[in-house]
Amino acid sequence: MEVKNDRIEALTPNFWPKLRELFTRDWPENQIGYFIVDDYIKWLKSDFYMKNVKLLTLNGDFSDGTFVVVDRYQLFIYTLEETNERLTKLLRLLDWKKGFIVSAFRKKFLPAVLEVIKEKKLEIEYDSENFVHFLPKEKATEFHLDIPEGFEIRPLSTLEHAKTANDLWAYKHDGSLFYLKRLIDLNPTMGVFIGDELIAWCFRFQSGVLGALQVKESFRKKGFGKLVTKALCKELGKNGSDVMALVADSNEASKRTFQALGFEIIDCCHWIKTIAKEPFDWNDLENLPNF
Repeated sequence: MEVKNDRIEALTPNFWPKLRELFTRDWPENQIGYFIVDDYIKWLKSDFYMKNVKLLTLNGDFSDGTFVVVDRYQLFIYTLEETNERLTKLLRLLDWKKGFIVSAFRKKFLPAVLEVIKEKKLEIEYDSENFVHFLPKEKATEFHLDIPEGFEIRPLSTLEHAKTANDLWAYKHDGSLFYLKRLIDLNPTMGVFIGDELIAWCFRFQSGVLGALQVKESFRKKGFGKLVTKALCKELGKNGSDVMALVADSNEASKRTFQALGFEIIDCCHWIKTIAKEPFDWNDLENLPNF
């Protein structure tokens, strides 16, 4: 239905579970849409971490699963509509001046994103194409963890853990320390430790995908990347969640890891970062809890 004066309308949280339910059909086809909404429903318990988060719809209508989440400088998008028409309209209404990282969106939505970027005459800093690797929870729970003597596996928990991961993250950026600390506080994570030293780690992003998988240089090629991945997969499976990971085609090490663990490629996703027309400082370290 055409609406002459399309508008953005924030969806109140009491409707978020109903939106989430739309993405359960044809599982795991629409799991990214499901996990995005599911994570933010869980995050509602934290007023501090949700203060710059909005779930937006076009004209208040989410019946076709069309929504965007604006989370600080990140943008998460989804629709069940085949034409992307309503998603394009919604993206067109957003304020892009501060720049966005359009995160982990399905390749089928790429034409809508690129159309709006072109219309708004925005520059793209990067466009990263990744394959979606999928592992059902039943397989994830079967993983056996062979932990070397002297090492321990446990969740990440401190700001120092976030700093360690952020310092070595290939996608480190203004505001990413806050981003990783929030994931530690609100999402499942896993690390390999020797004493108090964190030597390998893996996060779970809002879109449900594993990310920021890293091993310290002196501990590489010893199987710790595979071990920490298995540990987080097993934890997610125990909690009733299937597992996804996004892997760039050029990342041979990660491709081998996920293939060896039995993941199957089911889709393709993009991450696009646009360059801000009005630079904005997201370096909000002083706002971190316990900073």
